[in-house]
Amino acid sequence: MSTASGIVFETDTDTKKRYVRIDFDRYGKAMIPFFEQIGVIDRQDDFWEEYATAITGNELRHRMYQRIDAWKWNER
Repeated sequence: MSTASGIVFETDTDTKKRYVRIDFDRYGKAMIPFFEQIGVIDRQDDFWEEYATAITGNELRHRMYQRIDAWKWNER
């Protein structure tokens, strides 16, 4: 079986393929019918709007550190 760039199978402790990691930038739109079928999303417009405005993990970390740094630690 050939592998596709942007798709990685992950195995459990028994080396059985159990999870799959999919690059949403590359294959996300193709996954919409599946997500709708299993009830993860109701409408694809909402999903892509939320995905487009989401922040990355690095941005979350940056905002979190900014907020923590803004606390007045010495005034307690």
